[in-house]
Amino acid sequence: MSILSRGEGSGRKHDNLAIRIRKGVDSVIMSDSKTSQVETGKLHITMDSNNLQVSYVSSMLRVLQAAVRDIARGVDDAHDLFEIHPQPVLLLSTEVDGPDLQLQIFFADPTNSKPMVELSAQAFDPFMVQFGNLLKLLPQPGLWGRVARRSGPSSIETETDRRLDELRVELRHFSRATLRFGKRSISFAGDQLEIE
Repeated sequence: MSILSRGEGSGRKHDNLAIRIRKGVDSVIMSDSKTSQVETGKLHITMDSNNLQVSYVSSMLRVLQAAVRDIARGVDDAHDLFEIHPQPVLLLSTEVDGPDLQLQIFFADPTNSKPMVELSAQAFDPFMVQFGNLLKLLPQPGLWGRVARRSGPSSIETETDRRLDELRVELRHFSRATLRFGKRSISFAGDQLEIE
């Protein structure tokens, strides 16, 4: 497995994944016809729609929900919303577009299912940042293929980090999966990982 560094992107090896991190592509990301349809306040997940194992989808959604709620509770402006009952709910919309299954996830008012765009943005933006940062810190394979031990602290330090690492494992069950919010995206395809 090899990593190429091109232009402003950089590549590194982590956890048997090839990672390509792109920088400075904000103006390019929204030019794609599919990403231009991304709705404000919704986390979009795109995966192959063929022969999905129900247990994988269920497990991925369970772990994703736990991670997003953990992060939302840690946001100053959103914390109080999770201290009252009923709490905001995460809703899911789906669409099949050719070979793609599109999932849109967003927070909504528990009484009328009205989208809570501001809360979703407050939760999903730091979620994407934390998930991307965790993926960048994964242990690197050593010279002989084993994971090299780090001398410093583990990248899994909090319960939220543990949940995000579980999400990484769940997403690798799919032949391909992309998470997108705003101008950020994280894509898994086999042993390839791309963070924009």
